[in-house]
Amino acid sequence: MSPCPPGKRPLFYALAVAAGVVAARAADTAVVPRLSESIIAVGIAHQARGLTLRPEGSFSVIDQSTGEIRRLEKGREYTVRSEGGTRIVLGSHVFLGPTRLLPGKDGEFVLIGGRKYRGNILFRPDRGGTVTAIDEVGIEEYLHGVLPKEMSPDWPLEALMAQAIVSRTFALNNLGKFSASGYDLSDGTRSQLYTGLDVESDRVRQAVRGTTGLVLTYRGRRFPVFFHSCCGGRTTDPSAVWGAPGGIRESKPPMRGVGSRFCKDSPQYRWTAYFTEFDILSALARHGVLATRLTGVKDGETDRSGRSQQLLLKLDGRWRSISAQDFRLWLGAQEFKSTYLRSIRRRRKGFEFEGLGYGHGAGLCQWCARAMAEQGLDHRRILSSFFPKSELRRMED
Repeated sequence: MSPCPPGKRPLFYALAVAAGVVAARAADTAVVPRLSESIIAVGIAHQARGLTLRPEGSFSVIDQSTGEIRRLEKGREYTVRSEGGTRIVLGSHVFLGPTRLLPGKDGEFVLIGGRKYRGNILFRPDRGGTVTAIDEVGIEEYLHGVLPKEMSPDWPLEALMAQAIVSRTFALNNLGKFSASGYDLSDGTRSQLYTGLDVESDRVRQAVRGTTGLVLTYRGRRFPVFFHSCCGGRTTDPSAVWGAPGGIRESKPPMRGVGSRFCKDSPQYRWTAYFTEFDILSALARHGVLATRLTGVKDGETDRSGRSQQLLLKLDGRWRSISAQDFRLWLGAQEFKSTYLRSIRRRRKGFEFEGLGYGHGAGLCQWCARAMAEQGLDHRRILSSFFPKSELRRMED
């Protein structure tokens, strides 16, 4: 077989070569290095006691410490566990260090814990006899596993294309976020939801393919981008949600928040939630705020979008200030849907909150994107509405 030309090598080929490099440095190897900026390492199992895998294709396993290669039998179920915190046991075979699972050709996949993954899987032994599994996948393929979980595949194509660009930009901005755990991004809400190829969609593939490599930039550079379900009429600056890095007060123009009522038909546009005094006191106690009585709740400081920054709670006769974001998360973000509060009412045994929107409120509003696409706006118009003065550029190969 002739060698693949530069820039065209399939992922499994690049990793097989890298495996040889790592094996040659076995005496120094403790951590598997980053292979390419276009490959994302996604933690799909963190410090698990054991995993099951079933290859659906011609997979091989390479010991990253010794270079030893073993071939796996298609359709057979294997168990994966850690031994002594340094070795990987796969089936009946013991590998001496981190072990990488590679497909023999493009398009093959493996089932891990019942989920379908295409790409390469690194099994890393952890202290305490646990194992971490990391899916190493090209960024475009990664998006195939993100979009169906972050936006309904049945939504308009232009909305999905906008989401693909935001998700691609978000992923590149967060490479290495979980480097202490050995991967770039998690597969849950701390990063973006990702389940490999658990859900496959032609529309998602079309959205990813139609935006290949495109990212959001401002003055030639990527900037922090976010997304949420429903803005309730106005988005907010990320610094109002998570704080400004380095104490910077003024965010870049694309991040400052905009008004948009396209999401008014969302079932999450307006909501109410009721919590008893006991529920609230229990949630506070779990997070170190101890009190025996709650007799009042009122809005405190708000940001420029009108979202609450602080809530004032009258606990045991004294008013105390609590972060509105913390309060929402402590009580449950699925019920307390946002900090965009319209009213707080005292009820006989608790408090009723009325608010707008669902989520943190920064960046792209997904329900607005859907409505805008249904009205004929394309992904560029959608993105320029939520990220003013931004530009679309193709990421470097």
